[in-house]
Amino acid sequence: MSIYEDAQKGLLVGATLDAYIAKNPNILDEQSADSGLTVLSIAAIEGFPEEVEQLLKKGARADALTKDDETPLLLAAWKGKKERARIIQLLLKKTPLSSINRACERANFNTPLMFAIEKKDYESIRLLVQAGAAEDKNIKNSDGFTVKQIADAAKDRLVTRSLLPDEKLKAAVLAADVTSFLLYIVAWANKAVNGLVTEVFRLNPELNESIDEQMTQNQDLTKEEFVERVNEWMETHGPLKRFFQGNDEFVQDMAEKLVNLEQDPANKLRSQNLAETIKLSLYKLVIYCDDSTSMKRDGRWESQKELVQRIAKIATMVLPPDEGVALRFINRNVENSDNLTLERLGNVLKDMDWRPGGDTPIGTNLRSKILQPLVYSKLDAGNLDRPLIVIIMTDGMPEREDKTELEKVILECEKKIRDSGYPPQTVKFMIGQIGTAKSAARFLASLRQNSDIARTTLVTSDKLDDAFKDYKENDSKLDKWLVETLFSPFRNLTGNN
Repeated sequence: MSIYEDAQKGLLVGATLDAYIAKNPNILDEQSADSGLTVLSIAAIEGFPEEVEQLLKKGARADALTKDDETPLLLAAWKGKKERARIIQLLLKKTPLSSINRACERANFNTPLMFAIEKKDYESIRLLVQAGAAEDKNIKNSDGFTVKQIADAAKDRLVTRSLLPDEKLKAAVLAADVTSFLLYIVAWANKAVNGLVTEVFRLNPELNESIDEQMTQNQDLTKEEFVERVNEWMETHGPLKRFFQGNDEFVQDMAEKLVNLEQDPANKLRSQNLAETIKLSLYKLVIYCDDSTSMKRDGRWESQKELVQRIAKIATMVLPPDEGVALRFINRNVENSDNLTLERLGNVLKDMDWRPGGDTPIGTNLRSKILQPLVYSKLDAGNLDRPLIVIIMTDGMPEREDKTELEKVILECEKKIRDSGYPPQTVKFMIGQIGTAKSAARFLASLRQNSDIARTTLVTSDKLDDAFKDYKENDSKLDKWLVETLFSPFRNLTGNN
């Protein structure tokens, strides 16, 4: 069997890969005599993320060309059979900027981004745009079409939204009312420290102009007058008035913490990352963890506990002292876990060991443990006081429930939200994998491609525990990655009803 046949079967990992390299150190970038493909291109087409990752680590060039001048990135976007977004993410880390839009005659000079748009692969579009693939707006394929023209022809709102430049996304993906509310708070806090907080919202000229405009309405207001003005303002701003109104301490404390945080020299979340943290903090965060059998392997349980505490640290950074996060597990129950401050969360997790056994009824218990008590019961009582974002971490296939149950529960939630007169994205979901179980990877890949839940759900391509370990030694990079990951549902989803 040849190295190219092993690559096609996903076998080119570990000792098998090392053996080929030992015989021929240059073999990773050589073209197959039969297909003209490199092994990395084959792995990208066949859809083997682990193989792609190991090949890159062993020195395979991310921009090595096939005999037809195709890059692995181009082939992943064009011909990738599965795990397309994850593979594109891995390749982008190693692909030079000059090769991101590389095209060829055989592909009719379509770029990777053009192929991602044609396939309506929202996650791949987002990754490519973040890497700079949309910066040159004059690139045309053989038919003379640009990226924008191809996107317009798709007539898909999520495609259009995914194409927004990163700095505009930060301003656009939240509902307009929420953004305006934040601007109002920031403008008042900005005045309190003589303009220092303006740095937080240096996202684009339109936002800076909006802050300047809001500042004219906030001049010489005391804290008490400001809170009163906010409550009056929310009365006329649509669905937002159903959240936060009358919660004077929440508004005031958030503004004060924002000022204090921006002045704190130890704060590493400057500029746009702090802005994202503030936006995230308007949502009640629920962390939904996996405690099924597979979590015992490879230190996943301890990694998940550390990750949960770091997420909570970020999410509570600008919240009032008595505001925290909710914690849930698929199998075990944790008492009084609806509003855990960072200190209480640490105490809960400190001595919590993994328990043997446990299935993965992830959708069933999402409904019973999170949505029923934290959303549906409050909708029935008319007192849903904050929107929610649910962070779901798992390394298992659904067990003891249908594989489509999680999808059904998410769609059920959206319908109940709508029927109660709230915007459908009052509850958002971010789903990520802990560990390396292939069955879980396949399950999450199917969710990632599910357009029915794309309005409210983002399935990240990151392996959360691996990324956490990679950044763990650098606090600044770790916090930046966490904020970007937690904020991804806002960046990827539209803010429209």
